[in-house]
Amino acid sequence: MPYRKGTRVEWNWGQGTASGQVVTRYTDPVTLTIKGSEVTRDADEDNPAYRIEQCDGAEVLKSESELRRPS
Repeated sequence: MPYRKGTRVEWNWGQGTASGQVVTRYTDPVTLTIKGSEVTRDADEDNPAYRIEQCDGAEVLKSESELRRPS
């Protein structure tokens, strides 16, 4: 299920979880520079990529298959 801008999501990170808010949805392959590193996701209509802003202002790029709604 696609997530819309503003939706809160979470994903596995290390031994726990991380969370944030969807900022942008991508349905084509995308490469972003985040914290000086290029991050790429091979997004498409079936598995979009999302730019997500965390509470501390950090940004991540995740595929829909990596995300879930907070429990």
